[in-house]
Amino acid sequence: MFRASKTAAALAASLMIAAPALAQDSSGEWRQTIYLYGMGVSIDGEAQIGPVTVEVDKSISDVFDALKFGAMGQYRLENGTWSFSADATYMSLGDRGTGPQGIVGARLNTDQLTVMGTVGRRFSPRLEGLFSLAYFDLSADLRLGAAGQNVSASRDADWVDPLVGLHYTSQLDDNWSLSLRGDIGGFGIGSDLTLHGWATLVRQQTPNFSWYLGYRYISYDYETGSGINFQRYDLSQYGPGAGVAWSF
Repeated sequence: MFRASKTAAALAASLMIAAPALAQDSSGEWRQTIYLYGMGVSIDGEAQIGPVTVEVDKSISDVFDALKFGAMGQYRLENGTWSFSADATYMSLGDRGTGPQGIVGARLNTDQLTVMGTVGRRFSPRLEGLFSLAYFDLSADLRLGAAGQNVSASRDADWVDPLVGLHYTSQLDDNWSLSLRGDIGGFGIGSDLTLHGWATLVRQQTPNFSWYLGYRYISYDYETGSGINFQRYDLSQYGPGAGVAWSF
């Protein structure tokens, strides 16, 4: 089950960091933007619970087949010098399987929430320095059934990672622009290592509306507990995406 209090704490910390900086530079005109987007995600890596290690290798089509619900969105506030953004991604996946002759049935449900709060400081018209706090919450529920007997097990893991990064933008012409973002974090505070990259090609359709195509990559290497309670997740998620944005 998601621990909303930790999510709120992570976002509150981001706001506390951002507030003094924003207050010091309020001369520019503030602009707000809301982004809605979707991704075709592939997932690969390794997950371990206790002594059991599972290789994860799901293509985009596999993820869509297993997807029960997904939502992705971002909010950004900027004034030309400072920026603050909050990005949230949620996926609920369900998968079924059976053993030989259908004797053993299995159902695996996983929920994943990622929330990232970012403060940015623009050093030039094209380059912005970033500091982020990213909250990850993973929940897995496994149910096995055989000969009228049912067994279930659940595991949860959540952590907060600090990240530092750069955001580069280039205006290609009056309507098209290119955006490149890269972050690195974890540093043993939450995960051992977290990497994040996002490239987008943006079409400014009107002064207040744009659409974009992109490619996003997120990976993390996290472990906690010991013995039968040991958990390790070394996973990468990546794929193309598309979205729309409204500014005001």
